[in-house]
Amino acid sequence: MDRLRKLEILTRVADAGSFARAARLLLITPSAVSHAITTLERELGVVLFYRTTRQLQVSTEGAEVLRHAREALATLGRIESVSTSQRDRASGTLKLGAPPGFARHVLMPMLPEFNGRHPDIRIEMRNSGSVVDMHLSGADLHFRIGPVADSSLVVRPLARLRFGVYASPGYLARHGTPASPEQLHAHRTLVHKSPRSSTIAPWDHWTYERDGVEGAVQVGHHLVTDDREALLEAAIAGAGLFRMGMFSPALLSSGRLVRVLEQWQWPGAPALSMLYRRMPRVPRRIAVFMAFAEEAVRAFDPMGLTLEARVAG
Repeated sequence: MDRLRKLEILTRVADAGSFARAARLLLITPSAVSHAITTLERELGVVLFYRTTRQLQVSTEGAEVLRHAREALATLGRIESVSTSQRDRASGTLKLGAPPGFARHVLMPMLPEFNGRHPDIRIEMRNSGSVVDMHLSGADLHFRIGPVADSSLVVRPLARLRFGVYASPGYLARHGTPASPEQLHAHRTLVHKSPRSSTIAPWDHWTYERDGVEGAVQVGHHLVTDDREALLEAAIAGAGLFRMGMFSPALLSSGRLVRVLEQWQWPGAPALSMLYRRMPRVPRRIAVFMAFAEEAVRAFDPMGLTLEARVAG
């Protein structure tokens, strides 16, 4: 039996005036109460109660111990109250890490709605897709595009980006629209590569599939960049064709970009996931934002132009 439990029994005995009444209040046996008090007296080296057949009297030393015991239990109650309040109330600072495109196009447009629901949550967000950055910055929740090898984290899939080949209407008007993947050799192509990659390969190796038949085409390097937004601006301006997963369905629905080779599927697009640390119970501020992020992803691209259905997790 731990020391705090013994102190609780001590206070109940003092309030009840007998071991038997204290035992009934605590839902334990009188012998368990007697054993707890005897053990506590031995541990503290003092007599806590003077016992007679008719009454129980708190000793002088017992009164001093009892005063401190009540203070300790009251402090513990306040600590537990704070802990429960923080667990159950969505408040405090939430540290996030998110890739720029996802943050800019998916999360931020819906942030006012989140703020209206949870005004006591303050958000600190860092533009990053790196798991290492999550650990370095102490982020509570991290959004990642691509695989996650860190087994210390919980990974909750949100969706999968949809690869497609796109170009601006102006580019297609000047250079024509490819009728098959093989015709991409005759076009100017824009290559988006990972910022963590030191080489262009395999980003210039575009795989495709149609009716169960797979193939691949090696495209040119008319523009290579790890800046997703810069590549999109170049494509909108008519610089060439590109294959990429993007958070910009409005570019397609508005006609600023056109998807070509729609009869072919372009596999290999990465998954979008939420990451958080393993813990006995997820704090409310994290839990409510995860629910909000799932809602934001569903609302962002209901037609599935740039995001596939949620990945099973």
